[in-house]
Amino acid sequence: MVKRSWGSWLSILAGIIGILDTIVVTGLKGGVNLGTILPAGVGSLFLLWGLWGDKFRNTLFSQRFPGLRKLIRWGIVLLLGSFFIIEGLILWNTEDRRPEQGKVLIILGAGLNGEQLSWTLRERVDKGVGILAENPQMKVVVSGGQGPGEWIPEAEAMAQYLIGQGIAPERILKEDRSTSTMENFRFSRVLLDQLEGFDPAEPVLVITSDFHMFRSKILAERNGLNPVGVPCSTPWYIRPNAYLREYFAVVKSILIDR
Repeated sequence: MVKRSWGSWLSILAGIIGILDTIVVTGLKGGVNLGTILPAGVGSLFLLWGLWGDKFRNTLFSQRFPGLRKLIRWGIVLLLGSFFIIEGLILWNTEDRRPEQGKVLIILGAGLNGEQLSWTLRERVDKGVGILAENPQMKVVVSGGQGPGEWIPEAEAMAQYLIGQGIAPERILKEDRSTSTMENFRFSRVLLDQLEGFDPAEPVLVITSDFHMFRSKILAERNGLNPVGVPCSTPWYIRPNAYLREYFAVVKSILIDR
């Protein structure tokens, strides 16, 4: 029997959990995307490392390659450090801190089923309906283009839903070109600049999913807005997938989205 270190056993356990997570979430959601398969991908790496990592270290990283061994160790430390810091910031921004009053609200898209709002998007728009009902002078930007499998732009579907809930059409601005969070705010800013009396220094309420709020605020600020988050909760069974995927999305946005 192969004798393994406690670290190898932890790695094997983490790998199995990641793979099982993908299987369970895929079964519950009935679809495959980056968020559902990412835990299995990361889990497979952990599983492989747990099974053969000790042998790998004892052969390749023996006395022949001390520099490479140190480099990989520091790389792992930096990766884990950045992961826990970013995940902490994501969690910190899941709390609702919106002011009681505001002039502008932005609702970010989250996918359609044909021309119907996805469950996630309906949650966001329903929260927007409540805020707009409490603030009758507030304008709303519905932001989202048309993706694969969507019959109409997300902005159009959101606008139709809001009107059906009693929100006056003249209060709704449709941003229907965006294909990313960065574009959500870039194109929304163009629309807002056309509003009479709009001041980008004033708070702009942003509705999106809780795990997505930290990155959304970063990108809103890069487009000259003063965002105040209004997060929507994520179902418990997809939180691990959503938060894991968001780590990589935050890194990408910090480094690339300008």
